[in-house]
Amino acid sequence: MSISIRCLFILSSVAISLGSCGPETEKTPEKQSDSVPAMPAEVSTMTAKLEEITQSIRLNGQIEYNPNQVVHYASLVNGIITKTFFSLGDKVKKGQVLAELRSSELSDLNAQVSTLQAQLTVANRKLSIAESMFADKVSSEKDLFEAQSEVAILKTDIEKVNANLSLYNASAEKGVFQIKAPVSGYVVENNISGGTQINGNDAHLFTISDLSDVWVTTNVYAVDLPFVQKGMSAVIKSKAYPDETFEGVISEISQVFDPQERVLKARIRMPNKDLKLKPGLAIEAVVRKNQGGKAIGIPVGAMIFHNNENYVLIKKADNSLEPRKVTVDVQDNDRAFFKNGIEAGEKVVIKNQLLLFSDAVSSEK
Repeated sequence: MSISIRCLFILSSVAISLGSCGPETEKTPEKQSDSVPAMPAEVSTMTAKLEEITQSIRLNGQIEYNPNQVVHYASLVNGIITKTFFSLGDKVKKGQVLAELRSSELSDLNAQVSTLQAQLTVANRKLSIAESMFADKVSSEKDLFEAQSEVAILKTDIEKVNANLSLYNASAEKGVFQIKAPVSGYVVENNISGGTQINGNDAHLFTISDLSDVWVTTNVYAVDLPFVQKGMSAVIKSKAYPDETFEGVISEISQVFDPQERVLKARIRMPNKDLKLKPGLAIEAVVRKNQGGKAIGIPVGAMIFHNNENYVLIKKADNSLEPRKVTVDVQDNDRAFFKNGIEAGEKVVIKNQLLLFSDAVSSEK
């Protein structure tokens, strides 16, 4: 190889070596995750405040009709239901036709009216003749009184039959008895339909109730007798409305144990404006008894059990979260009370506190 070619090769090698020893190219920074951790400002909290120290128990029960606002309709005659104009749960008004009943008794009553009307026509003619003859002194006063008495008796009989027809809401045009709603309310029970055979001895055909006011009947077991008292406030809960509660007061407590369930029945009368409390709906009533004194009260679920100790998560003014160890003074199924450790006005985290507590503890390490 010639000297010039060898030199060129050496120079090229040196250039390549020098280039490889130069500064490294900057790496493109990795794209950061779009996910943003939840800010403490977004957590759900409650403001701690002093409240009466209470003890609570839970009573199971169900919604029932107010028996003072329930009407059971029973038929006074026998027959067959030909038509119905309502369904279970319908809202009805007083006087509204709910069903039609065809009965042989209606035919008998209509026949009686026709017969009595014909007899009254004859009696009126006899009375007119008797009055004329009495005026001409042809007949005696006794004959006049007899004619007048016959007319009066027939009119009374006609009024009696018409009263019965009116009582049964008879429709002469359709030849049926019309069953009308005796009161306004909701049909909560229905035992009839088209073609149903009706017997006058049947207990009731349907039931109408005004659901604007209902009863909550709860079971009180023997062990709870010293606790539950008339006049106690009660908070009604139902799985049908998991985020809603209803307030009531125990109005009556039975003095006799139910022979089947071996419990006493406590009654809570409830207003039902929105008709959410349906008869038959299962409920849980939480009743509380004052224990005397005041303390900071929070839901039991807001507490965090960590390393055999109780904590709460406090949201500070700067939105930071402080895990705070606390000592419970009084606790029941629903609330925990603290005489020390939490100040009135502080914000206690009541939702997702376990996850937030774990993050807060990790950040302190």
